[in-house]
Amino acid sequence: MRFNQDPLPLFPDSPDNNEWPSGPDETACALELNTLNSFRTQFRKLRTRFKSFREILEAPLGKFLAIENWPDIYKQNFVEKKSRLIVGTELGKIPEGIRIITYFDPEYLEPLRDLFDPPPVLYVRGNISYNFKESLSIVGSRDSTDYGMMITDQFSRQLSEWGFTIISGGARGIDSTAHRAALDCGGKTIAVFGCGQDVIFPAENAKLFARIAEKGMIISEFPMGTIPEKFNFPARNRIIAALGRGTLIVEAGEKSGALITAELASQIGRDVFAIPGRLTDPLSKGTNMLIADGAHPVSCPSEIAERFGLIVAPSNGELSENVLETLNADEAIVYESVGLEAKDLDSIVREIGLPAQRVISALLMLQTRNLVKELAGSRFVRPVNLRKFKSS
Repeated sequence: MRFNQDPLPLFPDSPDNNEWPSGPDETACALELNTLNSFRTQFRKLRTRFKSFREILEAPLGKFLAIENWPDIYKQNFVEKKSRLIVGTELGKIPEGIRIITYFDPEYLEPLRDLFDPPPVLYVRGNISYNFKESLSIVGSRDSTDYGMMITDQFSRQLSEWGFTIISGGARGIDSTAHRAALDCGGKTIAVFGCGQDVIFPAENAKLFARIAEKGMIISEFPMGTIPEKFNFPARNRIIAALGRGTLIVEAGEKSGALITAELASQIGRDVFAIPGRLTDPLSKGTNMLIADGAHPVSCPSEIAERFGLIVAPSNGELSENVLETLNADEAIVYESVGLEAKDLDSIVREIGLPAQRVISALLMLQTRNLVKELAGSRFVRPVNLRKFKSS
């Protein structure tokens, strides 16, 4: 797998049939058809051979037999299943607050047209507006390390403050951290579900998803009630890849789903970025492989901004490279002890030999200057220094 270094032109195609009708009946028909997996997988072919969702729904088998590269047995199965659909059934399941957007609607998210197999129907909750030119998908391992979550928090937070929309998959670990960081600094974020909009997965993210729906957007291509089955997630990943102008992989094992997202992003001309990791870290094997294959290695958010043609201004000195010169003796000792790997308070006290109260006092002062961050369980970590930024 080699990653494209020169992005392709964006959104070259318009909808295949400008005369495709719209309206409540078309939406209702599309919702029924969307309950069939074969409709979603074959939509690329169907949309050029029919003139409406209603026509697809009512067409006899003979209309489908001429379609190439689709075995007749599957065509017969599709026709048999669609004959049992009742228009209006799915429409009645759509709760208030969920908006239905089909491929032929003007509100359809333009970046998805770059996909080989764009979703025919989107179930959307929240604000559907976002600026593709300032958007970034951030994905990684569900079993992320403290370091991975710290890096994700830093990148998502800083890019959000610069006006980027952060896109991810709502999963545990890196995804959830990216969403929260964007929201915490007042930014926009988009979550893409691998299940129906009415299925909360993972369950512990219910409050997070409520925040995203209020301040950003949640998207699914799957009908209401669809459970998060394993094979749904590669499909979910292609939407994540398409919506971001680039995709950042923070941590990923050798067979991580994040690597699928990276490959899909590259296939449609999106930039792929990766955080380099230690050779001995299993969650860095995937990111290091991506870099070897041509992904952009990044160490700070400004490198992503610069890749997108934005301007990084000189540092204002708040985070000096000679930061130790600005600290008192206790603060300097504690700062040097706290590294990029989280340490608990007891470990820091044992390591440097100062009384616990002096260590706590120094840690508080370092936190007020954003030189140290406290994680859950009274663990402390040194954030990555970030440069200042301004848009062109």
